[in-house]
Amino acid sequence: MTMNFWPWPGTVRKPEKQPLTVRLVDTTLRDGEQAPGLAFSSKTRLSLAMALDRGGIYQLETGCPAMGQPEEEKIRDIKMAVSGAKISVWSRIRRSDVLASLRTYADIIHLCLPVTENHLTGKLGKSWSGIIRDLTECLELIRQDSAQTQVSVGLEDISRAGPEEIVRAAEILRKLAVFRVRVSDTVGILTPSRTRSLVGFFVNEGFEVEFHAHDDLGLAEANTLTAGLAGAKYLDTTLGGIGERAGNCGLARLIAVSEGQLSLGLTLSQAEALESSLTVKAARRAYILKAINSLKSGGIPEETGHES
Repeated sequence: MTMNFWPWPGTVRKPEKQPLTVRLVDTTLRDGEQAPGLAFSSKTRLSLAMALDRGGIYQLETGCPAMGQPEEEKIRDIKMAVSGAKISVWSRIRRSDVLASLRTYADIIHLCLPVTENHLTGKLGKSWSGIIRDLTECLELIRQDSAQTQVSVGLEDISRAGPEEIVRAAEILRKLAVFRVRVSDTVGILTPSRTRSLVGFFVNEGFEVEFHAHDDLGLAEANTLTAGLAGAKYLDTTLGGIGERAGNCGLARLIAVSEGQLSLGLTLSQAEALESSLTVKAARRAYILKAINSLKSGGIPEETGHES
């Protein structure tokens, strides 16, 4: 497989009479909870999950089971309470993480695959061959446990990856029969043109693409809209755009900018009603203040070193 990186192969689809239908993945309960000073109570997590489910959100990313038994129990409670949304969990490529994820009975287990040498060696101290052995073991573990459990793989740090690393990731995932990938702007540096190219490449290679943005450059909604127009089937959002550092793509803001271009299953008024939660408002205020203080001190938010 070869990849021509200039010009980038992905192209935005031509406007159609009907908006493109894309599914929403809400990650308020996982990435959103990483907003500074925010920790949802079990009751709040459950009420938010039920509200999102009633609102028609396709998938809820509910947490990281490897955090311990209490986290597993919270996710199982959400799984039992919702009636329509798919429940997903976030997992490192570790046997113990996958076993914890399986105990939650989640519909989808999301495995985080670092694709740059910086993350492989600097963060994990692993080689590419080593992480692929671990990924293969985790996939076998999931598939042996349940044929119903779906798998997606997140391409951590893909926004800083070179052409060879991008092609390498696509080739190995195809060999391992993984066909849903998350293009993750881990450090929030993508622009719409670069987003279009990355998403377009994986779409053209036959993958179902999910896109996950961060708002470090104020482009989370623009990048997410571009990803949907480039062929991504799943778009990640949080209520009010809450999340680590500068936050994530906001649900209501995405619906507003996508009008007439993407069909997301919710109206703007429905999204705004979901975001009216006092908990969400408080979280948004907390990290806006953190960002202001960071600018005053001349600081730059540090990379947390995970896919997000």
